[in-house]
Formats: sequence, C-alpha cells, structure tokens
Amino acid sequence: MNFRLARGLAVAAFLLAAAPLNANDKATMDVNDPHVFEHVSCKGSPFEIRIVVNNVKQNAGLITADLYPNRQEGFLMGRGRIKQVKFAAKSPQTKFCITAPETGDFAIALYHDKNANGDFDKTGIGLPAEPWGLSMNPKVRFRAPTVDQTIFPVAETGANVEIKLN
Repeated sequence: MNFRLARGLAVAAFLLAAAPLNANDKATMDVNDPHVFEHVSCKGSPFEIRIVVNNVKQNAGLITADLYPNRQEGFLMGRGRIKQVKFAAKSPQTKFCITAPETGDFAIALYHDKNANGDFDKTGIGLPAEPWGLSMNPKVRFRAPTVDQTIFPVAETGANVEIKLN
C-alpha cells in the first residue's frame, strides 16, 4: 500500500470516529440547550454529568472540578472528593463532562486555575485569589456553604449542571 493511500485511509477513519452524531441525532437536538455539546470528556455514559461553567473571563489556564458525595465530612477537602478532572479554560463558557459512580446526590466544586499551577491560589488572608464556583450556585457570605446547599441528583441518564464562577 502506498503512503498516500494509507494516509487517506487513516484520515477517513479518524473523521468517522470523530463524528459521534448522525443526521437523525442532529435533527432531534435542541441547539439552544446549553447542555447539548461535544467534548472529549463526554461519552454518553450512564451517570454522566454535563457541566457548563459560565463567567470564564479568559482562555488561559485550567478549569479544575471536584465531584463530592452527599456527605458533609470531607466536603471541599481533597480527601473527600470522589473524582477530579481538569480541562482547558475557554471564555466565556467552558463545557465538559464528569461521570458519577452511581445514581444519587452529588456536589461539584470547581475553580479557574488561571496560571495552571495545579493549586487553588489564595490571598495573604486566605481568601480565594482565583475564580471558583459550586453546583447549585449557593449564595456565599462569610463561610463555606454546606454540602446540602450544593447537591443535585444524578440519574442513570446523568444530569445537567450550570455553575457560575465568582
């Protein structure tokens, strides 16, 4: 097989594999639904949570998201999270998916790691220095919210979550 033919077949195979939607799927999709999107992290798996992060100010750094169970113990602490994902930040909205281990109630905490150093940077007095957000977008005053203020249900068909960065 010559090089050009092999390259052409490889490109065709890639294009077919990269096109997850067929014409019938596109005809039934609601293009105005912010939770209808394609991302490498979205596979259509059971318990898939489709996340839309709003108010992303710049196309730099990473959006880091942590998935927590419905348990106050360990909430907003690394030891309490079930899963963590990191994806490139895209302004004004970043979209991606994370999969819960089962149906139930979960919470998501995320932040925009603008300098991509892997840390949630804080000011000298301990306040967040990078934009952050929580599922259900609770009002935060002088202390961290409880897990009860941030939980949402995940069915076998998944869930849609919108989070606004503060």
